[in-house]
Amino acid sequence: MNIEVTRIQLDQKDKFLNLYNLYLYDLSQYTGEDPQDNGEFDPTNTYLYLEREELYPFFLQYEEKAIGFILICSPPFVPEGIDYTVQELFLLKKYRGMNLASKGVAKVLKQFEGKFSISQLEANKPAVTFWRKYYQKYNLKIVEEEENIEIEGLQGVHKVITQTFEILKCNKIK
Repeated sequence: MNIEVTRIQLDQKDKFLNLYNLYLYDLSQYTGEDPQDNGEFDPTNTYLYLEREELYPFFLQYEEKAIGFILICSPPFVPEGIDYTVQELFLLKKYRGMNLASKGVAKVLKQFEGKFSISQLEANKPAVTFWRKYYQKYNLKIVEEEENIEIEGLQGVHKVITQTFEILKCNKIK
């Protein structure tokens, strides 16, 4: 199964924001977030991915259809000492379990070099499991930390698991 990765363009904003709303719907199971009065989830500042050169939005495409996305950030949108974060990863439920997300992530990460950070809500067990399997599959040496944080717009404190790893020219993901 072949997945393609394409940079999201400004004229694809509506498609991107529609998929992002589905992502927030899926995530609401773990965040407790409710939709706004118009029935959509709040995509606060998501449009910035299409405007800022430090942000790298990619569609994951299968059979010429956008089936998800991966969003990469670089400074100043990452913690100090980090070059990039995988900020969001989403794949429509219909396409999960087919190894498409893993292949898509690998294609995206091949385009970058440096120190990465990836975080998941601990309650989002499928995401935590996905990333741990991914690191093992691609032999990435990670450092994993847990912390309790407040997330803007969400009630309470949320336990977050963060992994950091480095991709250098000599160990690019294959």
